[in-house]
Amino acid sequence: MKTSNWLLSLSLVGLLMTAGCGSNKPSSGEATNANTSPTQQVFTVAVGGEIGDLNPHNYKSSFPALDLVYEPLVRYLQDGSIAPALAKSWKLSDDGKTLTFQLREGVTFHDGTPFDAEAAKWNLQRWVGTKDHDWLPLANKIKSIATPDKYTLTLQLKEPYYGAIQELALVRPVRFLSPKAADATGKYLKPVGTGPWQVQVDNPTQRAVFTPYQNYWGTKPQLNEVVFDVIPDAQTRVAALMSGQATLIGGDSIGGIPLESVTTLKNDPKVQLLTAPGSTTYFIQTNYDRPPLGDVRVRQAFSYAINREAIASKVFNNLATPAKGIFAPKIPYAHYSNPQLYAYNPEQAKTLLAEAGWKPGKNGILEKNGKPLQLTLIVDGDSSPQAKSMGEVIQAQLREIGVAVDVRLVDSGAWNDALMKKQFDLAINLTWGSPYDPHLSLKQMFHSSSKYAEHGGVYGNPKLDKLIDNVLASKDEKERQNLYVEIQKVMDENVAAIPIVYSNRVYAVSNKVTGFKLAGTEYELDLQEVTTKSQ
Repeated sequence: MKTSNWLLSLSLVGLLMTAGCGSNKPSSGEATNANTSPTQQVFTVAVGGEIGDLNPHNYKSSFPALDLVYEPLVRYLQDGSIAPALAKSWKLSDDGKTLTFQLREGVTFHDGTPFDAEAAKWNLQRWVGTKDHDWLPLANKIKSIATPDKYTLTLQLKEPYYGAIQELALVRPVRFLSPKAADATGKYLKPVGTGPWQVQVDNPTQRAVFTPYQNYWGTKPQLNEVVFDVIPDAQTRVAALMSGQATLIGGDSIGGIPLESVTTLKNDPKVQLLTAPGSTTYFIQTNYDRPPLGDVRVRQAFSYAINREAIASKVFNNLATPAKGIFAPKIPYAHYSNPQLYAYNPEQAKTLLAEAGWKPGKNGILEKNGKPLQLTLIVDGDSSPQAKSMGEVIQAQLREIGVAVDVRLVDSGAWNDALMKKQFDLAINLTWGSPYDPHLSLKQMFHSSSKYAEHGGVYGNPKLDKLIDNVLASKDEKERQNLYVEIQKVMDENVAAIPIVYSNRVYAVSNKVTGFKLAGTEYELDLQEVTTKSQ
């Protein structure tokens, strides 16, 4: 997860995902071209941030690096379905309270320790019911963990929770560490998982080297080595790919590509540009608890004032889609009940502001009771290369309806702090995308009883709270879809957020590569079938 920085230290900032191919054109297949070579095959990933200590049970390490080393019970696929991983099958009881997993036999950790029900239980107990992980609903809903036999794992829930299986597909903190990779007190010592890649060199701030785990239970990697090189500057990462120093760039969990570089990469015959619809939504968060944004008519006016098509084309270089609801189309249960609210209609915006008592004032800025309609928009400059441009376009569009907006570009820490302390009027935010959406973003961002509701929560009201509670406890698929339709209607009616665009996934890979495809989520990296020519 990206860092919806205000929440959980999750480092959630996600754009992108599905699949793609083409040396000169964006497409939606997988990377092709390149003849395999019997010589050493090294795949170098240019990453934008520190790799971390690779502890799967904290929030300090790179998502894709963790995904190479550690595996979940189940995996989230691009179509939103759940597939077997370390669990070969599972069953939910009729009352929705008991999840029973049949674990895959013959799986070992990189140190040779068998993966079985006891090892799984030991891992679960490292995060279930703990304060550090109580942002994750499942951590609070597991009542007990049982191991009826060596390869059977049973989770008894306190109450029905349909999101349980989806949360077990996350990268952190739910993946599995060898019990021998911790000391007698449970303190983490070293990165040892069951995944296809094992760690050979780990410099948390600069470099990590991974080699295939020869006893891996699944499809064995064809590459000889995967290297993560830390290159903080986005343009330097682009140059590294074009020069052959790097094999892969892109994806915000790895290191985003500046949109102004997309055309250059697209036209480079040595590069394959991969683009596909994403699962995250950029939106404007409002401080709805205080004037003037406490008036729903003001929030509605702002939504009408946003020209989403212009932002998608000019800011995102057509690598985004105008939003028509809080969740991107590929998110399960996404529904669009109020399309007119997302149409660009500045005249309707002006009418709504007039109804709310705002009248023309000095320099074209609206006033009410002698006070100008002047607001601050905070933008996390670390979140994406286009954040600043997006803030400036929104500033100009709101100015057209008589609203003065001061754009404050800050780093992630200051952005997070402002949201936590409610020291803002407007903020550009981002949903977490797959596999967190829709249920987890709703619970943490849009439920007033959330742990974070008073510290950065986006919106909440009693009606919406009840609907979210009901959908999370739903057992019937039809009932769940109907509840999500109602939830999104209530969010639209109250303008719980102002969705802007659904961002695409954008990656670029060397043309020496074949077999590269995008994983099921932005937070993962699938390299098992990749081959590359010798560099």
